[in-house]
Amino acid sequence: MYRNGRPVRQTFPLNLIIDDRPVLVVGGGQVGLRKVRSLLDAGARVELVSPDAVAELAELAAKSEGRLAWTKRPYAPGDAACHLLAFACTDDKHVNRAVLDDARKAHVPCCCSDMNWPDGDFTTPAIARMGDTLIAVSTSGQSCRSARDVKDEIVACLGERRNLQLTVLGTSDALLSSRRRAPFHLPAAERDAVGRLVTRVKGVREFFILNTCNRVELAVVSTPDADVIALLKRITGFDRLADGEYFALGGFEAFRHLVRVCAGLESSLLGEFHVVSQMKDAFAEAEEKHWSGPAIRFTAAETLRVAKLVRHAVEGQLRVAEIDQVAVRYLSVHGGLDAHTRVVVVGTGRVGTDVVRALSAQGLNITWIYHNRIPTLLDATDGHKATIVLKALDELQDALKDADIVLSAVDSAKPVVTVEMMDALSDRNVLMVDLGIPRNIDPHFDDCGHGITVADLDDLKLWHRVKTGTLNEILARADEVIRNEYKAML
Repeated sequence: MYRNGRPVRQTFPLNLIIDDRPVLVVGGGQVGLRKVRSLLDAGARVELVSPDAVAELAELAAKSEGRLAWTKRPYAPGDAACHLLAFACTDDKHVNRAVLDDARKAHVPCCCSDMNWPDGDFTTPAIARMGDTLIAVSTSGQSCRSARDVKDEIVACLGERRNLQLTVLGTSDALLSSRRRAPFHLPAAERDAVGRLVTRVKGVREFFILNTCNRVELAVVSTPDADVIALLKRITGFDRLADGEYFALGGFEAFRHLVRVCAGLESSLLGEFHVVSQMKDAFAEAEEKHWSGPAIRFTAAETLRVAKLVRHAVEGQLRVAEIDQVAVRYLSVHGGLDAHTRVVVVGTGRVGTDVVRALSAQGLNITWIYHNRIPTLLDATDGHKATIVLKALDELQDALKDADIVLSAVDSAKPVVTVEMMDALSDRNVLMVDLGIPRNIDPHFDDCGHGITVADLDDLKLWHRVKTGTLNEILARADEVIRNEYKAML
């Protein structure tokens, strides 16, 4: 068979076991040198037949302790006999053909390194050894240079992969206020845009993005290259932040951070559980969008597993609270909840639904505002005693006219309670709680007066933190568990 005027031979790949087996190499030039080196690396006993040889071959023969025997003369008929393999590597096609014919008579498989190769018994691919890994590339005789180029590219890629590191870049409510953090949050469309850019960064193999009301984080498996990290900071916008307003963690520190986050120990609401499902969602999104691979899948499994161990280790020290629980406690203390309190809850997601469920148990009058998803009203099995009225988002301003408390928990890029609605609230005292990131309630309400008080996520978390004390003992116990598990993973 010929292709582009060159012969093509279909071959079958083998890994021959030639340790301490005799192999003949005819020819002492650069080609012979490469064959001899590869054969010695594989453990063979090599006989070199050539009247002269390049200096490197002569040096190998002198230092090989008998594994390379140099016969300093031209090839003679019968030299191929009693060898496992023969290689014809001279610069004379007639000599190479004679070696091939002689080897065939002796039933010794032979490889020719010139245009006699299609009549030979086997070819040798471009090879490289990396520890126990053997890389072999063949182009069926079409291009030795292409085979070497592909081999070199694979070697470079594997070398890079062996040097990969887990890195986490991010910011959180511990470093930035909700107002300053809002521009860095990544709703779905923005995550897609950032993801497309990150996939183009040379050196980044896999990644996922964690975006919650508390934090924005990019976790990558990449080469630990300062230029790569700098480019990722640029893509996420973290390069606009000062030192101490974002974090960049690598290796063990990155893994410890992910476990702490998943265990709820990096949350202002110590031990909160919502973050587990948020972390799982982030891993699932990365898988769906082909951002992740085996390294992130392993990281995900180990993060969730070790986080569970950490929770068990510190559960006796935790006073666990979710944001909806903290919000309801805050309203109970500051809102004077009773049967006459009129509450507007905006949002029908998990947080909004849990708030409505908790408030309904107290017999309050609740107007529940929905946007895209109409919620299922709570039934008697939920034990509620409240009156719950459903209204669409475009009816919000009308609903505010009777509100004593407004709580908003909507995933929205801009406020849903706008300054245009201020007149509906300005004739009485109203407590407003904003659980959104970005803000659901226009920041103009913060200082507007008129009896309106606004508490955002930072306010609620600070209030809760004051009540729950320090983390030092809990974090020390958690770090002990994480460190032990990390060592076992390596």
